[in-house]
Amino acid sequence: MYWTDERIMTYRAKIKGAWYVQKFQQYYQFDLRKPEDKMRMYRQLEPKTIKSYFDDLIDTYEKNFLEQLDNMSTDELLETLDSLRDEGYIDIM
Repeated sequence: MYWTDERIMTYRAKIKGAWYVQKFQQYYQFDLRKPEDKMRMYRQLEPKTIKSYFDDLIDTYEKNFLEQLDNMSTDELLETLDSLRDEGYIDIM
């Protein structure tokens, strides 16, 4: 299968978005896929706190993840996308 650069960038963006949702759930116990969890988060936390949580993810973990993502082959990208879709982190390909 021939993959254009645009398609690869789109798939990487989907994987990165799913990574944020997974990490946010792992570290802060809010599943951003669920509307009720989003509402609970916005009711319990100040906007500055939510922003600081995302900033912490970016500062602490994002660099290693992006290096890993950049080193993935197209087959690994496809496998990761399939896995994330099966787990409900990505709606469509």
